[in-house]
Amino acid sequence: MRKFVLAALAWCGAAAGADMPATTAGLSGPWELIGAYREHRDGSRSEDYGATPSGTLSIAPDGRYALQIYHAERPPFAGEFRAAEAQEYKRLLLTMSAHFGMVAVEEGRLVFRIAAASNPQWDGSVQRRAYTLKGEVLEWRVPPRPDGDVPISVWRRLR
Repeated sequence: MRKFVLAALAWCGAAAGADMPATTAGLSGPWELIGAYREHRDGSRSEDYGATPSGTLSIAPDGRYALQIYHAERPPFAGEFRAAEAQEYKRLLLTMSAHFGMVAVEEGRLVFRIAAASNPQWDGSVQRRAYTLKGEVLEWRVPPRPDGDVPISVWRRLR
């Protein structure tokens, strides 16, 4: 996983480098996922990636970033990965989220310029996300899903 993060950071620097001045507002460094929720229209929350999801976020001082989130319970494929059933591939895609590119704080919001993502609809997109930073805990809200639920990611800075 570390090799993926390092390769993604190097690639996105080459692909997106000079397009955006990096103002990371003290967010640079490594982060670990401590919560992944979905907020429903009534304000209640439920777990989005299981009780103990795992994830990593790395933000370079110049704004390059790489992010990965994995569901707590990801069953292995029944057989060989490349010979899996369509349902197994669907489950794989729905139990993880990964993207990399450039991130900056602009007008009080996190702005992700996504070079590539596990969801190809996000490739090349720009997403603005409300966020809070309280001490060593970073939380942001992802744009609402088609059902109206709002994913929330919560990260703790690693020292």
